[in-house]
Amino acid sequence: MAVVATAGHVDHGKSTLVRLLTGTEPDRWAEERDRGLTIDLGYAWTDLDGVHLSLVDVPGHERFAANMLAGLGAVAGVMFVVAADEGWARQSEEHARAVAALGLREVLLVVTRCDLVDESRALRSARAAVEHLAALGLAARESVLVSGRTGAGLPGLRAALRRLAVAVGDADPKAPVRLWLDRAFTVRGVGTVVTGTLTAGTVQVEDELLLRGEVVRVRGVQTSDRPVDRVAAPARVALNLRAVPLDGVARGDVLLDPRLPGPAAVVDVTTHEPWPRGAIPRSWPRQLVLHVGTAAVGVHVHAMADRRLRLRPATALPLALGDRGVLRDPGLHEVRAGVEVVALDPPRRRQRPTVTRQGAADEPGTAATAGDDGPLATLGSWLAVHPLDPPTREQLGSWGVTAHVLAGAERAGQVTRLGGLVLAGDAVARATDAVQGLAEPFRPGDAAAALQTSRRVVIALLERLDSLMVTRRLPDGTRVVR
Repeated sequence: MAVVATAGHVDHGKSTLVRLLTGTEPDRWAEERDRGLTIDLGYAWTDLDGVHLSLVDVPGHERFAANMLAGLGAVAGVMFVVAADEGWARQSEEHARAVAALGLREVLLVVTRCDLVDESRALRSARAAVEHLAALGLAARESVLVSGRTGAGLPGLRAALRRLAVAVGDADPKAPVRLWLDRAFTVRGVGTVVTGTLTAGTVQVEDELLLRGEVVRVRGVQTSDRPVDRVAAPARVALNLRAVPLDGVARGDVLLDPRLPGPAAVVDVTTHEPWPRGAIPRSWPRQLVLHVGTAAVGVHVHAMADRRLRLRPATALPLALGDRGVLRDPGLHEVRAGVEVVALDPPRRRQRPTVTRQGAADEPGTAATAGDDGPLATLGSWLAVHPLDPPTREQLGSWGVTAHVLAGAERAGQVTRLGGLVLAGDAVARATDAVQGLAEPFRPGDAAAALQTSRRVVIALLERLDSLMVTRRLPDGTRVVR
């Protein structure tokens, strides 16, 4: 199985291709069919010589950009559509920026309406689109010329889509489930049904998952309109939830494995702006919208050093390290940046400006004060010999190591802080290597022996590995490597 989304300018033929490929009408609402305009996400599926492919059809109009981002947020591959007679257009650019911002690298370029132009013009449109994508760091794996009206090129498109599906159809069926929901509706005699793109893990009947912090039970499972007992990622799934009212769930909600960490109220992210030719905006508005998974949440933005931002979402989000998202300015109708989550609920930053050796005021918490080299050198010498033996508070005080100095050293990767413990910068990597060599399930004492450290330190390290989804804690207190 594989899941691929469409992308491209309004009225360039995305939905037409989906109908031709699947025999299914992706526009679900009467208004969409009457206006010939995709407004919301559409879903269809097909079999390509033994490979099952689900297609998520996204709207092309700029007024429905949030719906487009919800469709792209949970897929690994994109069918990017450009009309031969119109070529690259405004929403082509915004959709391409969104694809680049989300880090989606498997892109199939499809040039449509080729029956309206001669072959040389169609090829020029294809070359121009490839160049536009390349300017954003996107390399189209293939380019296909088609006509939705005549069906010309459709066999070549199906073959190319099959190759794309094989490239993106890989996921860990044993991973914890985190299912971003994109639809919720009721079926008479059945109850509330939710749908989403399962990117990892396996869902089965009678599973218990968390929805808005409450345990819900899966009453039924469907994929591609077929009832099944279980389905493994990657796949489009529909779940019938027992005793959940329709107003208790909405797009942007998440069904979570209870073993996963709870939602984060503060998130640190790195940024990569998808702007061509280095034309990167340098300032950040205080308020933007974060699109991640299928959610769109307002965030307060605080710029930090090293192209990092601290985001405070209006509602806590069940994120994981490495998640990719998009920051969008709804007022300017443009994608501002792609982001990757690097810290969840990080320690609070100091608000008092510091003074560098040059005497200039710096961003709070971005520079060490004069004289920090001595304290850091002493601390570094200790950790070089005792990487998993944290110095006491008295030792840190005698060396002149303040909380501010530690914060700077942690950002630089020189130390790891776990609660009140200060360890070597590679402490988590050491712990990861150690637990991967243990017989499973293992106890904290086994890990402590392997790392030659105390139980207090190893418990803190294991909790960090749990949060990073390196290890999983079992009910009896033992752990296994994920």
